[in-house]
Amino acid sequence: MQRRTVFVSDLHIGTGVDTNWYQKSVHEPLLKNFLRYVQSGENHIDELVILGDWFDLWNYPPFSSPPDLALIMRQNPAIFTRHADGDFVSLLDTVDVRYVNGDHDMEVELREVNRLLANLTDRKILPGHGSDNEKTALANTYYMQGAIWAEHGNQHDLFNKPSQNDANPLAPLPLGYFVTRIYCHYLQKRIASVHRSDAAAVAGCCETNLESFGIKLETLVQKLLNQLKKGEKLNPASIILEMMMQHNRNNLLEFKLGNASLAEVNTDGIARFYPDLINEDNFYDALCEAEVAFDGLTHFAREHVIRNPHTRVVVMGHTHSAHNMYCGSLKNHVFANPGYFCPPQPDIDTGLHLPGFIEVESFADGSMKVCQKVVSGTLSEDIREISALRVY
Repeated sequence: MQRRTVFVSDLHIGTGVDTNWYQKSVHEPLLKNFLRYVQSGENHIDELVILGDWFDLWNYPPFSSPPDLALIMRQNPAIFTRHADGDFVSLLDTVDVRYVNGDHDMEVELREVNRLLANLTDRKILPGHGSDNEKTALANTYYMQGAIWAEHGNQHDLFNKPSQNDANPLAPLPLGYFVTRIYCHYLQKRIASVHRSDAAAVAGCCETNLESFGIKLETLVQKLLNQLKKGEKLNPASIILEMMMQHNRNNLLEFKLGNASLAEVNTDGIARFYPDLINEDNFYDALCEAEVAFDGLTHFAREHVIRNPHTRVVVMGHTHSAHNMYCGSLKNHVFANPGYFCPPQPDIDTGLHLPGFIEVESFADGSMKVCQKVVSGTLSEDIREISALRVY
């Protein structure tokens, strides 16, 4: 039996403040076109998997409290209430929708999403795996169906995987949460400097490579090696925060955290909550995870198929880097990344980055076709395939 599953990641839907990557004026028409595509019976889509960062609770300036999920959904009624031109509620009528948590939405609970939609539909958003709609966010980290494995990818990112330190009052928020919010302070100044109204008007502003945040991998490693030579405890958190603040040209910032255990915290106090990100025992593995923020997730996709040879397709998001490729020398395995759905307008206009998704078609003989597609406009013909790979 033929089956089609669509994977989309990193929509980053927020309340529309200036530092949100997703801005309704730019991205909502494109998202609606995508939702119409998925819902259309002509395309025979059985399942949509939202592969993390559906919502964004991180991209807010330090001095303002991030919103809750209810506010985000209220601020985006065109996609979270029933309409005739593409929305998540109508989509549920005909397509199974699954949701895997990412990092920017690691505190969004699936049961809360369904509670907020309950007055609009009897259907429920499903977790990434299984059917437990009470599955907690920290357990809802992957999708698995046959030979397909999918996850957001932040679980392999040293700075963006959930903090599981019981002594950390900020858990599960990782160090990357604060890196992002410091960056939002810098982004506000960048928006003002080019006389624009929001992030969607600033070319390249959605790059998640830490070098764009002022953090260089070579400098980080060198400073860690210097700490080792001096016999000091490794403290990557303080190094990263120092580099971020130098890039941002600030000495001290205070953060409002909303529902976190601490209502406010400043940069001087953050590093102490992340004391063992890298130590002498985990140095190599931790550096591999640190490198995700610079070079992507390919290493971990290959590691997964080596450990799980029955997996033939791996899909991950997180890095905002769209691709569809064979896994190194493993020509019967594909690693695909849908990219992100909220590129800034200048990048869309030039075609440098476009909202995209991955479509996997499974055939009766066990083979699969993995397609990378983009959404370049608001018409059905603006959705086009840019690459396709077959695995047997």
